Amino acid sequence: MLDDDSERILVVSTTNRASDAVALSIGNATRNRSNDALAEGQLLRIGKGASLRSFAAAELQSMLQGTESEVLHKIDDLANQLRQFDSWEDKALTRKQIGELKAKGNGQSRRLFVDPDVRVVIATAFKATSFLRDETVSKILEDGDAPFTTIFIDEAGLISRTAIAALSLLASRRVVVVGDSKQLAPISRISRILPTRQQTWLASSGLSHLEQFSDTSEAVHVLAEQRRMHPDVCRVVSEYQYQGLLSTAAETKNRRSQIPPTLGDHSRAIWYVLDEEPTDLAAIRAQRGPGNKSWIRSITPRVLQKMFVDPEMRAANGLFISPYKAQAQVVGKLFAEWDLANWESSTVHSQQGSEADIVIFDTVNAGSYNWPYDEWKRLVNVALSRAREAVIVLTSRNEMEEPYLKPLKHHLTPSALKPQGDLFRWETVSRRGKGFHPMGKGSNVAEARSHYQTSPVGNRSMGLQVANRKGMKMVLSEEQQRLTNLILDGKPRLVRGVAGSGKSIVLCNWLAKTVKRFEGSSDLRIWAVYANRSLHKLLRESIESAWESLSEGELFPQQPFPWDKVHLLHVKDVLSGMLPNVALSMESFDFDYDRAAEQFLSRQDASELLPRCSALFIDEAQDMGPSVLKLLLSVVEQTDAEDSNSRSAHIFYDNAQNIYGRKTPKWSDFGLDMRGRSTIMRESFRSTAPIAELAVNVLQRLTPRDQRHDQNELLSMGLLERTKRNGLEWLNVRFNQIEGPKPILHCFDHRTAEIEAIATHLKYLIQQEGISPNDICLLYNGKSVVSLLQEKLAPKLAEIDVELSVQTNRPFERHANTLIVTTSHSYKGYESEVVMVPCVDQFVTGNGDILARNLYVAMTRARSLLALYCTRTGSTASGRLCRTIEHCVKAMNATPEIETSTSAQEDQNDILEVIGREHRKWIADLWTRFDIRQEPITDDDGTLLAEPLFWFENEGVKYACFANETPTKQQPETMSAKQIVVLKPS
Repeated sequence: MLDDDSERILVVSTTNRASDAVALSIGNATRNRSNDALAEGQLLRIGKGASLRSFAAAELQSMLQGTESEVLHKIDDLANQLRQFDSWEDKALTRKQIGELKAKGNGQSRRLFVDPDVRVVIATAFKATSFLRDETVSKILEDGDAPFTTIFIDEAGLISRTAIAALSLLASRRVVVVGDSKQLAPISRISRILPTRQQTWLASSGLSHLEQFSDTSEAVHVLAEQRRMHPDVCRVVSEYQYQGLLSTAAETKNRRSQIPPTLGDHSRAIWYVLDEEPTDLAAIRAQRGPGNKSWIRSITPRVLQKMFVDPEMRAANGLFISPYKAQAQVVGKLFAEWDLANWESSTVHSQQGSEADIVIFDTVNAGSYNWPYDEWKRLVNVALSRAREAVIVLTSRNEMEEPYLKPLKHHLTPSALKPQGDLFRWETVSRRGKGFHPMGKGSNVAEARSHYQTSPVGNRSMGLQVANRKGMKMVLSEEQQRLTNLILDGKPRLVRGVAGSGKSIVLCNWLAKTVKRFEGSSDLRIWAVYANRSLHKLLRESIESAWESLSEGELFPQQPFPWDKVHLLHVKDVLSGMLPNVALSMESFDFDYDRAAEQFLSRQDASELLPRCSALFIDEAQDMGPSVLKLLLSVVEQTDAEDSNSRSAHIFYDNAQNIYGRKTPKWSDFGLDMRGRSTIMRESFRSTAPIAELAVNVLQRLTPRDQRHDQNELLSMGLLERTKRNGLEWLNVRFNQIEGPKPILHCFDHRTAEIEAIATHLKYLIQQEGISPNDICLLYNGKSVVSLLQEKLAPKLAEIDVELSVQTNRPFERHANTLIVTTSHSYKGYESEVVMVPCVDQFVTGNGDILARNLYVAMTRARSLLALYCTRTGSTASGRLCRTIEHCVKAMNATPEIETSTSAQEDQNDILEVIGREHRKWIADLWTRFDIRQEPITDDDGTLLAEPLFWFENEGVKYACFANETPTKQQPETMSAKQIVVLKPS
């Protein structure tokens, strides 16, 4: 193209590293033709992020002439020094100096960008886009011209359609996009679902639509011959993502092998079956990383340690990659400790374009719904295709059943490292394994969903996003797996947790295990008591599925579940059966179960009650009340007359969902010692973070300060974090990391307008977005609301053949076109992709009380979308409720301030990583009381006195913590003279 003197070319790529690689390739190709263009400065790589070292090594420094070369040179010198420093203080100072140099810049890039004598400009896409705001460039565009004739967009699969559209303005003749539609899409936050416009323009690239490699248009050129991967690795990648199209270049086939013989002799494409490790299942599951962020897998370091016993493996050129930053950081620290100079650890997202001889890919949390199906496939493809010689995939058998991993099952060699003397040998293992069972219906407590056929919609619609995600299989988290595997010893257990943490999963698995443990016992009698009649069918199906999962993979099928020994009982039915024994009737108490139990116990000594069950499981125990719980616990068989704790009682509790206002029980009042027998489930897998955050903050603002015990506990555990939004206190949620659309609130002056808006919204979601009516639920409060919905909303939905069905206090039934309307009471334990709360102003009582917990339950039933509707007229309580929600939604939607520093909680977590997490309370207390500083201590003239982990000042005395280190010999005298007291953790 340079032979045409009229051509002026812009080449952009995603990162500085990628832009350097493109520039060097262009430079080398140009040098092979003629050095004149290079010598005359016609080809330039602009931008402060270019690597001077790379261009110097290729003898292409001329491509940086006239740019910010002086700044680049200084940055390069500092970068070399950075590698030599050991202390974090020196590294921090050097990074600061590098940052200041990069920010300083002399504006040379702006001049060169429009200089006609510069024929080829190479820059990052961000840099090029930023010039669209430049006055000179804007004037060129306004005149109908462009600064370049052609633009090449490299790694276009990582650039959004919006950005590509903007970049195309810079070229007058042609736009050439270069990339791979089967690799990572534009990087965005982990999101469960995106509005169609965002999915189409921000989360999709200019290549996303190129799904097939055959029957492409003349403008599409497919490069099918690859030169990186060994043929064995290429075969896996080609079949997995490229419809078998890829081939390997001859020079790559004949390339000398660079991997350890022990690996090459076994297989170059390995599935390391983590189930083969001698450990419990919990260790191979994912758990949250430090600060309840990201995900890690605790078994991985042990597996890597076995791999690196081999000296040749240690010396090899390798890359460990994971989808999650926390896991990459953990392994990176290990590589540093093990002195593995040739190994690097990173996330998949930061390694597109990189390569290594050996790649170890740890899927970590492949059973999650963190990314949609298509993005998971792209992510796996990038991970595998980084390997030149061999790839090892660390994953469990359950994870391998995920639809985006399952295609690999028969292309990778299932293997594990087995002991052989002081070393380990690779050994092929079974793909299925003894007792293996995919985590299917037995793992998730959720309704069966029908496949409602909506009208055709675009392939970026929210309906399709939801449908694609349903094909994924849930794998238990480390926390869920650990609890599920817990050995039950016939003594009480208390499980608490945030909404959507999987408490019901644990209950069903524990109950099935208890039945299995007592299999063959003729007098076994198990009670499972609940307070929501709608849950009966769901619990029954989930218990049966958990029972089936106990024997999947075994030689003989499991016997049908023994329902003759297990009774699912509504608490009202239990009371109705017991109250007549003391001349009472449940009809006198209506739904006041706790008062009924209290009256019973006033006439009957609990200690004299005969046992009625061998084991007891109580779901949603917060709805029972202390008297009901005391009564239920009194009828559990006590196996040791001298030990009141010898009762097999399993209680599942979340006080934030205490919609009946029951008193919080004291377990010691029931003769139970729950010390060491109580667990809090810390991760929510239901609602997105914005939904959970709105629900938490609305509940916080509507709860009196002296009743915020649950919120305060979550704060102390680091699951909530106090911050500021719009100048007011805001609670950031740390128990959920999945993003999604922010909840919406619509307020109206008249109820008619509200119902009309709800109908319009529902029609849009069903007809335009393709969301099934089965995936939408309306949750209301009050008889007047349901009458209004049946009278006004139902006819409007009937126009599009959708049935609005009001169902309460019974298992839900659906046809393909059924849209359920129910109460928050009846929907406890359930979830829906879309939840709408009509007439939210009616979540009040006739006495003027706000039903904050009922609303919290309603809001946290939503998985992906939450919409609240209200009318401004009404009582004082209604007005306060609407204003509170409105303020919270406004705060959530406010443009966030750019964080110039880490949050207090992140700082605390960094310190806890050093001194140990057992000191969390001590650190949190210090942070509350003092101004904590994480910087060196100097005197007035700047002389360095000490370099503690952190320090603070109180009444003229400085207190410094050096973690587990001791100050140097020179420091104690200096610190004593300067009134610096050394603190030890706690």
